[in-house]
Amino acid sequence: MYKIIGDKMSYDLLNEMIKYIEENLDQEIEYKKLCKIVGISEYSLQRIFIFLTGISISEYIRKRRLSKAYEELKTTDIKIIDLAIKYNYDSSISFARAFKKYFNITPTECRESKGEYKLFPIINFSNNNILVELNYEIKNIDDKVLYCFGVSAVEYQDLLYKIRELYNTLHSNGLYEKMSNNGLYGICIDDENSYNYYVGSDINFKGTKKITIPNGKYAIFNVGTDEQKDIVNTYNLICNEWLKSTNYKILDKPEIELYDDNNCYIYIPIKDKQN
Repeated sequence: MYKIIGDKMSYDLLNEMIKYIEENLDQEIEYKKLCKIVGISEYSLQRIFIFLTGISISEYIRKRRLSKAYEELKTTDIKIIDLAIKYNYDSSISFARAFKKYFNITPTECRESKGEYKLFPIINFSNNNILVELNYEIKNIDDKVLYCFGVSAVEYQDLLYKIRELYNTLHSNGLYEKMSNNGLYGICIDDENSYNYYVGSDINFKGTKKITIPNGKYAIFNVGTDEQKDIVNTYNLICNEWLKSTNYKILDKPEIELYDDNNCYIYIPIKDKQN
């Protein structure tokens, strides 16, 4: 069992990601690039971001683009259609609709108004996280077969709603307790078109889907509780401190959470950086 202890949480990688977003508001922003900067999966990154800010990454980008557009309407003579295209809107109509919904004023009214500016500020992650200790172990794991109920969604926020509904259903029909007898797993598998989340166990219930967790080397982090805030804090520490403190990199494989006896263990697929 290993342990990392620090004085405070560092948010350097998240702030580096925010800087990249700000420098590319007028470009197509690829989530894979954001994940590469931080070093974790998109599911984990979205989860951390919403927990820390209360909004999704896509909503943050949208609000920053609209804020920049607001500023340019006030300070330049750029055409509204050009501004719409610049900030990734398909047309001036869709841009005006989004602008009006957020600022309660049309782009034309904004340009002509003499009122004060409105702004959604750049987020800065500060060192105020209380989680300063991380316990983990490295294990080589064989293929593991799980039987799962799952949900999928194109948008991350839709996935969160579906996950809550899935757990509510499992609780109401008594399956959650049965699945938890030998440990319950939460698994996220991203593909090109959607987020996919599964709740699984060793028991093959009717309606489950067979999922094989691939063999390999995993870093297993002992959260110490099964509280979501502590789980997200642990993910945050993994991406901001652990990755910088070890010789491992995270692989693009499913990340797994094992819930057992009021505790959560996070399984991260890894390999040595030099390999």
